[in-house]
Amino acid sequence: MAAGKLTLGYVLSLSVAEDVFIGGTMVTDGAGLPLEFRYTEPVRATKLQRLLYGDVLEKYIHGDVIAGSLIGRLEQKADLFLVSDPALLDAIAAVGKKAALLEPSRVPPLKEFGASQDVSDTEYFLQLNDSGAPARVRLAGRTADAGIRTEVTRVLTEAGRTMDLTEPLARVEAAIRMLWEDEGKTPVAAAA
Repeated sequence: MAAGKLTLGYVLSLSVAEDVFIGGTMVTDGAGLPLEFRYTEPVRATKLQRLLYGDVLEKYIHGDVIAGSLIGRLEQKADLFLVSDPALLDAIAAVGKKAALLEPSRVPPLKEFGASQDVSDTEYFLQLNDSGAPARVRLAGRTADAGIRTEVTRVLTEAGRTMDLTEPLARVEAAIRMLWEDEGKTPVAAAA
């Protein structure tokens, strides 16, 4: 499959004010051009929810309420979703989609573009440039089988030839922050 036919999804959920959260997702083609963008209305966590959910409230809002909702509304299919928050990996896997988190590493370069080196069952290094350190790839714990890892690696290496794989996440974050600041939205939706 050529990189031009690949589609990548980017999912982000942010805390934009005290107890207020907004998420966004963008699907791009294999060159990083946007195909679809969606965002949530601001979600406010109530005092009662803070008490009842305790330490898991933010994970629930970011993952189930925001990421799950965004992915469910997409019209464009994504071959792989990339996130910057490891808490979103399991939420995306729970709705049957492949997801990965890419992080920089300080490991010496691997022998060639596309080469990988295991770290654990759910993490590995992947050389996505011709020189420099490989990326650290993290997968959801429940989906880290060999078939999914092979597919994630294939998508990342194909798209990595034509684009900076993490740059679109910065665009999604900038868009979410702009929407929050420009529209001055007052949070109306309470978390479920």
